[in-house]
Amino acid sequence: MPFTTVDARRVSEAARRAVEDLQIPGVAIGVVDGEDLAYSEGLGHADIESGRRQDPALRQRIGSITKTMVGLCAMALVDEGRLTLDDRVVDHIPEVTFHGDGGAINVRHLLTHTSGIGEVAMPEEMKDSGATLWSDTPDKDVLGLFPKGITVDVPPGSKWAYANLGFALLGEIVARAERQSIAEVLDRRVFKPLGMTCTDLLDEPHPDLTTPYHTPPNDDAREIAARSGTPIEDEPTIDGRNIKGRFQYIRGGGAAGAVQSTVPDMARYASALLRQGEGIVRPQTFTEMTSAQYELDPRMESWGLSFQRFERFGRRMFGHGGGVAGGWNSMLLIDPDADLALIVHANLASEDVGRFTSRVLAAVLDVRPAPLAGDVAPDVLASAPGVYEAVPGVLTNFRVMGGMGRIQIKAEDGALVLRSRRGPWKTGVRLRPGDPADAGYLRLEDDALEPSRMVLIRDGDGRVTGLQLDRLVRMTRTDQVAPWA
Repeated sequence: MPFTTVDARRVSEAARRAVEDLQIPGVAIGVVDGEDLAYSEGLGHADIESGRRQDPALRQRIGSITKTMVGLCAMALVDEGRLTLDDRVVDHIPEVTFHGDGGAINVRHLLTHTSGIGEVAMPEEMKDSGATLWSDTPDKDVLGLFPKGITVDVPPGSKWAYANLGFALLGEIVARAERQSIAEVLDRRVFKPLGMTCTDLLDEPHPDLTTPYHTPPNDDAREIAARSGTPIEDEPTIDGRNIKGRFQYIRGGGAAGAVQSTVPDMARYASALLRQGEGIVRPQTFTEMTSAQYELDPRMESWGLSFQRFERFGRRMFGHGGGVAGGWNSMLLIDPDADLALIVHANLASEDVGRFTSRVLAAVLDVRPAPLAGDVAPDVLASAPGVYEAVPGVLTNFRVMGGMGRIQIKAEDGALVLRSRRGPWKTGVRLRPGDPADAGYLRLEDDALEPSRMVLIRDGDGRVTGLQLDRLVRMTRTDQVAPWA
């Protein structure tokens, strides 16, 4: 699939329209075609107040994309016989106290977010979860993240739940094996070999780093804060919409997301991924990393070894996103069949960055998604209505409860409508058939360019007992009544 000048113009026009429509302060994007950065551009501002323009050469905090780099270093140790996926965490970091079956947690669990631990180490930390990951001063002490130990919320391997703490542990395991800091390991194994001269995991302010922005808290954030008794400070906007953030350090060594990089450097990284991790891990190891290691339904998102796997506009891709407090948001998408990659660096913490990415990706692939149509099957209309809540696990449901909460599906005027307690679906979205061969595979008629997916889960008698959503969210049917309905 050649990337021509006409293609670059199409992508640029789509990106400019998206920046304007979504009011994004600034974004730098790049499209990698094989080994070449075929197109890159900066749009908007790197700093609104000074008028400094965005530029692909400026630095971005790439957040959790860092995890893929740490994962590659861990798998390089596996290649060398110095680590195995079945190694127990307690054997590498014996100082950690686990409350629950911590002895069953292994390296594979950390790489796949299936360790059974959540976003905070202890239940009492849920009120101020941000303090678990962010600090106003440098803090590279991994063990300091959990002075009271770590709660194993659910049995390891039984549930997927995104866990920054898991990658902090993985980074410590790699660092101890290498007898270097995780920053030094990434520099030696990834950055220097790939020629990424403007990339590091030092987690320090830098003159080339873009200024972070975020938008005012929405009603959901205010409601959650009120429930927890946490006050929300109303910050002044810079331009009537965007609030200037501040640099906060990532606690615990930075393996969860402290890398800073530029679009040209990330293009070198993306090109190495298109070459199956060439120079970092063996090709067969990389194939294992990008294969499904935790999957509930092959049509839905799944997880490899540190890499997210998903379908975008009918194409199978892998990659990772990254958000940093204050406000940066990045995305790296790899389409191996087309030998293409998309890099997005936005100095804004907002869900709008995901919408921007979808619009630019559609332009890169030259696709125009068809609108959803049709009605759900009569048996689905009759059997799906009910209330659904996340499968058990308090700490491992942290993101689910904050992002959507409980879900209710109702039959209304011959159609199925889904409402969530929080998030973009709380006003109601219609469910549409998603697969003519499976009436239980549905699409949500939300405002996304590429609508969300949902699969109904049935028991042996055909009764709907639960559902699965994107991001490997599983919910079970409950007889409780949704209080907001």
